[in-house]
Amino acid sequence: MIKGLYVHVPFCKSICSYCDFARCKYTSSLADKYLTHLEKELSEIKQDSFYTIYIGGGTPNSLNEKQLEKLLEMLSRFTVEKEYTIEINPESFNREKALLFKKYGINRVSIGVQTFNEGLLAHMGRKHTNFDVTNALKYLDEVEIYNRSIDLIFGFITQTLANVITDLQKAVRLNITHISIYDLEIYPKTIFGMQRYEKLDEDTCFLMYQTIVEFLNLHGYKQYETSNFALGKYQSVHNKLYWKYEDFKGVGLSSSSKIKNIRTNNTSNFVDYLNDRYTETTTRLSDEDIIFEAIMMNLRMNEGIDIKEFDERFNCNILEKFHIEIEKNINKGLLEVKNGYLKTTNKGIFVLNDILVDFMK
Repeated sequence: MIKGLYVHVPFCKSICSYCDFARCKYTSSLADKYLTHLEKELSEIKQDSFYTIYIGGGTPNSLNEKQLEKLLEMLSRFTVEKEYTIEINPESFNREKALLFKKYGINRVSIGVQTFNEGLLAHMGRKHTNFDVTNALKYLDEVEIYNRSIDLIFGFITQTLANVITDLQKAVRLNITHISIYDLEIYPKTIFGMQRYEKLDEDTCFLMYQTIVEFLNLHGYKQYETSNFALGKYQSVHNKLYWKYEDFKGVGLSSSSKIKNIRTNNTSNFVDYLNDRYTETTTRLSDEDIIFEAIMMNLRMNEGIDIKEFDERFNCNILEKFHIEIEKNINKGLLEVKNGYLKTTNKGIFVLNDILVDFMK
């Protein structure tokens, strides 16, 4: 059984300067056409239940109420066993959309806050205000959806450590169960990329990251993955499927799937998608590919790699197979073997990409 279903909605009311996801400006007519073809792609899925469903974007709630209900109705043929998440932007959310979430069983909402500093919001091209965030939380209260995550970003050139701390202070005062923290990345085809925008230097970003980890841990948010912190039972079940290298199905523009040893990437070309040419590439992963990708994803989690479980699943001895790479990074203070797990240290988690280079074969 494929455990997770990801559904991509590529529309946004405005385009953020840092965003590299497949997205475009919302128009009602284009959204109608997209949903028609998305329904066709969904109809090809044979199983009738998933452990989790995640609707992402883009901005799924940029759809109007009629379109949003059509999307949720077409997904209603699937039983969701555990977690049903949708991403929202605060400025496009209202009471009617919250009621639709409740009606169709959505039980987790991820809110694109990014910062509570309204000057910085304008700097990054965001259109919402703190008042919009307050309203979004109020609408979720009204329909009793209490599993909420927010995104925050650090690393902007105009941002200070004091700004970051203020964001964290405001976040923990809200009724938020999960916080995702992202280090700004500049991609060539984004607005920032084309402007040759320069983010803060690496040392300052590392200091910000350390401060974030310490602050959130102090306030009861357990870091369970490189960028993710949760209160109690509120870790993201869907995202943990990726990090544990489980199988998942993606539908919609630019989505991807990993089922056993086959990876499929959907097209990011709207013309192709609206002509039902969904799939762009299909790759058969070798045993070595699978082992490396599992290491790459597992090491994102704070608990790291369960060595016994990994060895049994992939029929290998990871400590022996990668003994040179592991020893090198242990000596650098980036990896450790502890209580049956291979994991990153507090220092190593921030430079995970550097560690992974050593495991490429």
